[in-house]
Amino acid sequence: MRKLKFKSLTMRIWTTFTAIILVIICSISLIYLFAFRRISENAKVQDLKVAHDILLKSNNFSQSTRFDELKNLRGSDSFIVKIDSSKQIQINDINKKINMPPNKDKNPPPEFRGNDSAVRTWMASFIKEDTIYEKQFKGYYNNMNFIFIISSVNSSSTEKSYLITYTPNLQDNSLLYLMLVIGIVFIAIGFLTAKLVANYISKPLKELEEFTVKIAHKDWKESIKLKNEDEIGRLAESMNRMQKELKHADEEEKMFLQSISHDLKTPVMVIMSHADAIIDGVYIDSVEKTAEIIRDEGIRLEKKIKQLLYLNTLDYVLGNNTENSEIKLNEFLLHIINRFELVNSKIEWNLNLDKISVNGYTEKLQVAIENILDNALRYAKEKICINLKREDKFAVLEIFNDGPNIKEEHLDHIFDNLYKDKTGNFGLGLAISKKIIDFYKGEIKAVNRDNGVSFIIKYPL
Repeated sequence: MRKLKFKSLTMRIWTTFTAIILVIICSISLIYLFAFRRISENAKVQDLKVAHDILLKSNNFSQSTRFDELKNLRGSDSFIVKIDSSKQIQINDINKKINMPPNKDKNPPPEFRGNDSAVRTWMASFIKEDTIYEKQFKGYYNNMNFIFIISSVNSSSTEKSYLITYTPNLQDNSLLYLMLVIGIVFIAIGFLTAKLVANYISKPLKELEEFTVKIAHKDWKESIKLKNEDEIGRLAESMNRMQKELKHADEEEKMFLQSISHDLKTPVMVIMSHADAIIDGVYIDSVEKTAEIIRDEGIRLEKKIKQLLYLNTLDYVLGNNTENSEIKLNEFLLHIINRFELVNSKIEWNLNLDKISVNGYTEKLQVAIENILDNALRYAKEKICINLKREDKFAVLEIFNDGPNIKEEHLDHIFDNLYKDKTGNFGLGLAISKKIIDFYKGEIKAVNRDNGVSFIIKYPL
């Protein structure tokens, strides 16, 4: 059976309130049926025994006791049963009542059929022994439940006499009915309360819904203002932070598209202009020189496109990577540095590498380090220093070059996509390195030194 689903918050709250109220009512009803009734019945039996015992001990069955005026003995009565030698039963009333003025404040007791001779004969049929003392019985006669007690009575005649005191076992369901009425009232109140609570809760939620629609349409003008200090208020604060981050990401995306379009358009324009020069026969120097320029620009354009494709697929590749292996980082660095030393033989390389092993995707980690070394080699004047050491649970790699410092306002942005360097060129290498290091829960940053710049990578062991 499918769960009931309500689109209305009011209906969901009201249904919850109603369910709780019904559970309470059912619980009280069960307690009443199994506990209160049992206690009430035991109280009736005890009072009936007291009345029966008083009559039995007094042995004066004409005295008025007025026991039937007690709450638990309403409708009670007593009578004498005589059984002769031929087993004939004779039932005699006990004249124990006196005329009392009617009590207008109390409702008269309901009429019971306990005075019928048939009922008394039925009770007398339970006498199976000659001598009985306060033997308790309970049973139904004509759908009426009776509790009665039988005791032998001393008699001077040859007949056997018995005193039977009884009371109808009526169940007082007033408490049960009262609980049902209260339950219905509470359900009605619950509906009104649910409406008020739902309106109180839904008002800020509707504002959040409208705010979410604005965010979906990239409307960054206003933030949502809620004074709630509860979960809804904290949700509003989170959505405001989300709006700021999405706004920042949107601005970065626009800047990225503008930058990449400009960065790709330049080599395309150079290629087209030189190609037109060859076609028109108007070119500088020689055809071979012009072709070399076209080739160099094509290589540059190809590199940019490859970097873009690499950056866009990097998240997927890293997330689905199953090629993690142990990497001896010191040997790994030596292998990479040997290739870079051939690029510029005038640069002095100072190495201080401790023996450290890490786990990772070899090809991606190589790309990350090569991009940093390529950047260092581009700006280095005479020297590059590389230090590898262990700090706590991290391998710390510092790549220093003696090139010019980076302006402080750019230090936090050089790892952004298409950061523009001092030569006016855009690059993706540092952004790729940061994404790879971040994926492995590491850190990467640039720090200005007195005579150069250090790139520091902290990689978890």
